[in-house]
Amino acid sequence: MTSLKVQPPGLAWVQRTFNLEPQWTVEPDPQLIEQTIQSLLPSSTVQVNFLAEGALNKLYDVKIDNEVFVMRVSLPVDPYYKTMSEVSTVDWISRTANIPVPRVITYQSSRENPIGFEWIIMTRMPGRPLKELWRSLSFSAKTSLVGEFATYSSCLFRNQFKGIGNLYGTASLPNGSGLPEATWPAGNPACSNNSPLSEKEHLSTGLPDVGRIVSMHFFWGSHILQDVHRGPFTSSSDWITSRLSLSEKDCQSTLDNLPSSDLESDDEDDADDAIRTLEIIGKLKTLLPSFFPPNGDNPEPSVLVHDDLSSQNILVYDNGELAAILDWECVSVLPLWNACYYPAFLKGPPRRLEPDLGRYELEANGEPSDLYWEHLWQYEVTLLRDVFIDRMKSLEPGWVEVFHKSQRQRDFDLAVQNCDNEFVARHIRAWMNDVTAGVDNHRSLRDRIDED
Repeated sequence: MTSLKVQPPGLAWVQRTFNLEPQWTVEPDPQLIEQTIQSLLPSSTVQVNFLAEGALNKLYDVKIDNEVFVMRVSLPVDPYYKTMSEVSTVDWISRTANIPVPRVITYQSSRENPIGFEWIIMTRMPGRPLKELWRSLSFSAKTSLVGEFATYSSCLFRNQFKGIGNLYGTASLPNGSGLPEATWPAGNPACSNNSPLSEKEHLSTGLPDVGRIVSMHFFWGSHILQDVHRGPFTSSSDWITSRLSLSEKDCQSTLDNLPSSDLESDDEDDADDAIRTLEIIGKLKTLLPSFFPPNGDNPEPSVLVHDDLSSQNILVYDNGELAAILDWECVSVLPLWNACYYPAFLKGPPRRLEPDLGRYELEANGEPSDLYWEHLWQYEVTLLRDVFIDRMKSLEPGWVEVFHKSQRQRDFDLAVQNCDNEFVARHIRAWMNDVTAGVDNHRSLRDRIDED
């Protein structure tokens, strides 16, 4: 696949008040979607209905005879690679970990098709988002759910990779030979265990290849057009250097595009933001070798990390049992110091004291206030983090060892993620000053941000 010179048709990036957002310039045509699926199954009855929309995708209910599937049509934010990596990742995780995930039925990794966008059709999973059921679930049910995620984390830790990037089947790495047409698997797809990947896409060891990274920072806005190394990365240092380079290019572009004189107040703010960010990036680049020393030519050990295991992407049954984990796009294999941490739904500010309902105002309908529910969530999640670590100690002590010794590296990564965040800048500067001065037992950047 050649590098992009301009944004692909169908995608535009729009500047909002605080951020840049992707926008569809062409809407997928439900009739063309239906015709495309019908061409794969000429003798079946096909119905397509719009379901929902996310930041990068539109979801459709696809009813084929008496079975219902989900089709995701994607914006071309990282053409080919995003689709192929997700297909390979879901295939590998379904064969490796005892975790319920949607099964890919068929897909198209090129926009050269009647719909005009890449797409994936998957099995529809049961359950409801954990976010919707959290308040109604018992703490015991939440504890059991956390135990399932500990088992999942330990399984991934035992199946490590080498290098940093995204997963691809061996035949899915582009070689200029063209892309296959989408096909529908033979037999009953909902009951079949057949993968849409061909046999040659699986290595004999069961491990797919680690290839170029697919992550939001690397394709957001103009980043997909930037000439930076996209992996696979040999080391944490290489990966972080590329990320800092993209942020640095953003700042330089902002300064280069400002008028040479008579700056408006907004222009002055943009200039100040860019200069502040460049200062932080410069200090981070200086500190980088002390946090991540060069490790030669040997690729660093890595683990598959679903970094958006939020309560929205976790489906559970009404009793709290895990039904499915969703949203496997942009899921990368990352260094152990990054991988050995809490899943996203267990992250949050610490709260060790259980909130007393009597101290909170009630709503007009007599229900507890939102502040009470927020504090109760913080309290429960704090306890559940302890449950998670205790479970990991019994399942995988090596994971816990990495977890405890890696806060320093996680702080550095947090600074890289937020180097252009004006609301966090003072914490990053104070943290870097303590690091540079060699202050003993200084507060972690994570704590500084959480306790603000």
